[in-house]
Amino acid sequence: MSGFKLKALRPAVRRVLALDAGSRRVKLLLAESDFGRLRILKEELLDLQAEGLVSADEVRSHLRFSLERLDNPPVALALPQHLSISQVIELPLAPESEVDKLIADETVKLSGVSESRIVYDFVRTETAARNRQQFWVTLCQEGDIRERILRLGIEQDELCDITTVANALIAAFRATSPLSSRAILVHLGAQTTVVVILLAGQGAFASSFQMGGDFFTRALARQLDSADETAEQLKQQKNLLRGPDASSEFAAIVDGWVAELKRQLSEWFQQNPAVSPDTPAFELIASGGGFDQPGLLEYLQGKAELPFQPWPRPSQPESVAPAKGYEIAFGAALQALGYSAQPVSLLPEDYRLAWRKRLGRQRLEFASAILVLVCAVALAFGTWHKLGLIRAKESLAKKIAAAQDNVQASDSLTSDLQAEYESLRPLFAAQQNTADTLRALGLLQQSRGKRDLWFVLVADQQSYFTAPPALLFTNRVPRTNVLGPSLDLASLTPGLRPLPPLATNSPPVHAGLIAELCVPGEPETSRQTLSQLVNSLQRETMFAKVDQLSDDLRRTVADPKVVLSDRDFVLAMDFAQTDFLQPMHPLRKTGAERAPSRRTGRSNQTPEMMPPMTP
Repeated sequence: MSGFKLKALRPAVRRVLALDAGSRRVKLLLAESDFGRLRILKEELLDLQAEGLVSADEVRSHLRFSLERLDNPPVALALPQHLSISQVIELPLAPESEVDKLIADETVKLSGVSESRIVYDFVRTETAARNRQQFWVTLCQEGDIRERILRLGIEQDELCDITTVANALIAAFRATSPLSSRAILVHLGAQTTVVVILLAGQGAFASSFQMGGDFFTRALARQLDSADETAEQLKQQKNLLRGPDASSEFAAIVDGWVAELKRQLSEWFQQNPAVSPDTPAFELIASGGGFDQPGLLEYLQGKAELPFQPWPRPSQPESVAPAKGYEIAFGAALQALGYSAQPVSLLPEDYRLAWRKRLGRQRLEFASAILVLVCAVALAFGTWHKLGLIRAKESLAKKIAAAQDNVQASDSLTSDLQAEYESLRPLFAAQQNTADTLRALGLLQQSRGKRDLWFVLVADQQSYFTAPPALLFTNRVPRTNVLGPSLDLASLTPGLRPLPPLATNSPPVHAGLIAELCVPGEPETSRQTLSQLVNSLQRETMFAKVDQLSDDLRRTVADPKVVLSDRDFVLAMDFAQTDFLQPMHPLRKTGAERAPSRRTGRSNQTPEMMPPMTP
């Protein structure tokens, strides 16, 4: 978008240039409203005589330059009061749809003409009268308004509002002194004096008469028989009402102005007898460059008995106040920006329609810009959120990769530890088996000393179930070679091959011992002795099971000569299982997959080949 500026995003009603064009001076006031906060951006005075601007073309050219320099803001124009009429009218109660027609009829009566087109506006005011409604009406001939616009050369500019001097003074005074309810505003300009009466903080009367500062100057020039410029200079430099330079003729001129002012005020009070000028008293407020004449206010306060006060300053420090002399321009700006409680606009219809289109278009552009901004913010937030998610995922991916590396390193270390452990595990298993065997032999020895029995065979289960049956010999074989695993029957009896183990049932081979014993005595006594022996051994934690071996699993290994055939018993004593007897599980096996044991790490697995034992 070429030529796009940020100011195009602002609604048109946020900034306005108020124009107060008098006969001698043109005052410009640029004001702005930022979300309800009013600010005066610039105040500029154009002195026509000092600048040498005599013709209307020169004035328009200079004013055009000033507007362009201020970036051509919307313009609010203050019309001279003598071009308009402002008055309070009362109407009977009627629907809102009929009020406009009733006021239109009244404007024709007030203007006194019917052929000229009238531009008017009105605002409702409070009234104590019953069954009546009251309005503050301002009207002006449309021709006078357009002629004023053409004279200033602002017909091509964006006119947002046109008001009168009286309405501008009301808006400015109410903004500056909102607590004042009864006041008389007197504005002494170069050509005209404007009188405004406020009652209950609302406009009640507005008038003007053609006696201003130039009237005093011309009268003084006639008395002195001098030029107007000389009389004006003398009037501004010397006090002609008091002191050594006092002039009775000039005082008479001022008295004439006072008489006209009092006459207009007296007529209004006579027309409104319910309003007392004394209770409460009206504030008499002076404004305009005419009151800058030395000694004038003191003369009016003293001899004329008019207690004029200068324009009040704001009661609150944060309030905005114009510079001296810019009261009318300030009031016009307040009304255009929507800060006036009693706004009256005399903008012609074509200008009003053009301004409404401009306002609607600019509001649409502003809303579109806000929407684009919101979308951009949402897009930026979404992008920021997505980037945050991407960064979080990348960080998580790095953590996962690092965790995988750690897991792989841990698995590698665990594998190395397992391999090292597997190389040492047979040694640990043999040590464990030896320790259990020695302790079991000790327990058997203790049980032998307390009971009437003897052991004819003690062997590990692996050797017991894999050993061939014993043979009968004429000569007894030495004890040390009867049950040894290295017994070679073929060497003792040439031509005789050992018998294979019984294959009817595969014996359950566990880590433990087989003990064959003889218990002499009566059968019942032998059984009780055997039961006591089994119960005492079962209480030992090193044994998982101690029970009598069934007849189908028995092996004939012991020498029959030391065995009582009817008192011979064989006990199977299973050691509690241990992890030393099995390879390690794969990595990350849960504890639920392991069987309980009497020692940490024991599991129920088939043992490896253990070294044989001798009785």
